[in-house]
Amino acid sequence: MNSSQQIVLAQRPHGHVSLEDFRVEDVALPELKAGDVALETLFISIDPAIRGWLDDRPSYLPPVAIGEPVRAFGLARVTASRNSNFTAGDIVRGFVGWQRHQIVSSPGTDWDRIASREVVPLEHHLGVLGMTGLTAWAGVCDILRPEPGHTVLISGASGAVGSVAVQLAKQAGAQVVGIAGGAEKCSMVARLGADAVVDRKAPDWQDQLEAATPDGIDRLFENSGGPMFEASIARLNNHAHIALCGLIDGYNLTERPSGPKNFGQLLTKRILTQGFVVLDYMDRAAEVEATLAELISSGQLEAVQSVLPGFEQLPAAFVDSFSHGQPGKLIIDLTA
Repeated sequence: MNSSQQIVLAQRPHGHVSLEDFRVEDVALPELKAGDVALETLFISIDPAIRGWLDDRPSYLPPVAIGEPVRAFGLARVTASRNSNFTAGDIVRGFVGWQRHQIVSSPGTDWDRIASREVVPLEHHLGVLGMTGLTAWAGVCDILRPEPGHTVLISGASGAVGSVAVQLAKQAGAQVVGIAGGAEKCSMVARLGADAVVDRKAPDWQDQLEAATPDGIDRLFENSGGPMFEASIARLNNHAHIALCGLIDGYNLTERPSGPKNFGQLLTKRILTQGFVVLDYMDRAAEVEATLAELISSGQLEAVQSVLPGFEQLPAAFVDSFSHGQPGKLIIDLTA
């Protein structure tokens, strides 16, 4: 393979991300040198975090450069190798980006081989057995640590991380309340084990939130931000904990919001708040993946995912994810 098709960042998004922010390019691939690995992309993960990487502002990763392939996590097959750590045919996981083929020079610990691909569908390793599951586990099991008697509120509960977090919090014996958008997604969250679900698209969502948390909220897994985050803060009990995972409601705004208006309640209620990024937990990824794999095999954990075929769908799927949103983990299948 001497060339590859890429989808690159054509311009910085201004407010809502759009199809015009991307363009398709054909690029020549360099020759395979000592230490290099040639990869063919199989699956690409669509994540809200990609939106933050497109802005030229400080973050935990540098911004995607104009003209460079959009950064994204995914799975790839090794098609050729001059690296002793990888063999042709290996399936690897890492930042594949929006491109069909690539040459990786001396891949390091940020690329790992998928050894258990015969046990579960391969794409699970981008969802519940990948960063998605690790994120949910970190927020619920490491930061929130819910117990029986706690009320746990999970925003974005029908999404990739939220759908796993709901199940983990319920297994801990907590009273779980999920927030999702629309009747279909709310029904799915209830099926996953939530004791109550708030429909964020309903005009009476605030009344629903109050009714679902009559004794207040002890643990909050926050994925969304915005007005509902403020309403959730108002329902927090003294000494509650917040795992701040994402603020997706503000990702497409021209200027990021300054924060919740009732921020002061975090002080007066003595709320323990911890923001976290999944990259901080990569040293525990293998351990958590094994635990989650056991839960899946025993039927205690359901992997919720939406898999769409076709490389060319990437920009539209990403843009649409902010307005419509597929349930669970959204993955693009390049093998279909």
